[in-house]
Amino acid sequence: MTLLGFERSSQIITAAAEFGRDLDRVRQLAKTAGRHTDPIVRDRLAWCYTRVQVLRFEGYRGLTALLRGELPGPEAAIHKLIWSEYFRRYTDLAVELLGTDALSPTGPGNGAALLVPPAGTPNSSGCWLDELLYARAATIYAGSSQIQRNVIAEQLLGLPKEPRRPG
Repeated sequence: MTLLGFERSSQIITAAAEFGRDLDRVRQLAKTAGRHTDPIVRDRLAWCYTRVQVLRFEGYRGLTALLRGELPGPEAAIHKLIWSEYFRRYTDLAVELLGTDALSPTGPGNGAALLVPPAGTPNSSGCWLDELLYARAATIYAGSSQIQRNVIAEQLLGLPKEPRRPG
């Protein structure tokens, strides 16, 4: 758990900056689609913005703990769950904003090689479709969201262990 804790603690520190930059791309997409005044879109953008702030402050808290010499614990599961579920939801929003352009992606993609594409990446449907697919994978790799919820429930909240089938 410690190795994964270090990995997730360091990742959340950079994730807030990367996701914040990508959220600007989603806002631009909403404006381009003429949906930036739609109350539902605005509500979803506000939800995304608050999650980026949560990631930022969790990153600060994790960095402070590391600087104090504290080892990351099971709270790293919260970090993984927050960023992977956020990633999935904001890429869903981006693809919805693309509308029918998402059906036949054009423009450069990011090859799904990066969590968030580099700065300056165009708002192409190809890039957003790559991100959408990678976001789905992010809820599975390094421990699925359901596993993260079990870790949080059992190790942080002290709830009874989930029944497991004999090996």
